[in-house]
Amino acid sequence: MIHMYKAVIFDLDNTILNYSLCELDSMKKTLRDHNLFVDEERKWDEFWQSFLKHNAKHWLDFVNKSGMHRSIQDVLHSSFRDALNMNPSDHDMLTNTYWDYFCNTCIYEEGAQEVLQSIKPRYKLGIISNGIGMAQRKRLAVGDLHHFFESIVVSDEVGIRKPEKKIFDIALNELQLSSHEVLFVGDSLTDDYQGARNAGIDFCYYNRNGHSISIEYQPKYIVRELKELLGVV
Repeated sequence: MIHMYKAVIFDLDNTILNYSLCELDSMKKTLRDHNLFVDEERKWDEFWQSFLKHNAKHWLDFVNKSGMHRSIQDVLHSSFRDALNMNPSDHDMLTNTYWDYFCNTCIYEEGAQEVLQSIKPRYKLGIISNGIGMAQRKRLAVGDLHHFFESIVVSDEVGIRKPEKKIFDIALNELQLSSHEVLFVGDSLTDDYQGARNAGIDFCYYNRNGHSISIEYQPKYIVRELKELLGVV
């Protein structure tokens, strides 16, 4: 017997939007605009691996408030600095160009639009994202997706992050539903599965990379492709 949900809430990055491709596309355009590593594949690859490593560290410092970073611009500036070691003014320019491209880049996960169009007539839809509000809302607008959702809750706007129960409570309140009436779909076992569990919400794990899952995780559903969701709801 399939549970009768009234709403489906989604994670955003690497669930509805392909964050990795948005990031890559934005960076390639940024470096092209600033004439860096054009037609120098080896140097580009070295830079990109270095940037991703530094960016992950600075982002965690920002999220955990354990460093000096007060904004996403600080995170990006430090990441460019550590990966390139150019003049500070160059790092500022690269940061501004990249952030502008990223906020205006919307690359969907395969099947995302079709799934949203298919389930929108039957369910309330929402988003809970551990992201930066300006970027998430602009990207949804650029992709003409924002109209699908009756609730969009972004961590930096509300000051709470998944897996905290409170960020799910905000979404439930906006949708005017209780936890058992909602299905949450996401790609992260630490943030999304754990958060849904904390909130008493059924979880569908979007296992986009086909990872093996340890026994401690017990999502109600697992899908490899978003279109498989149509068999769940």
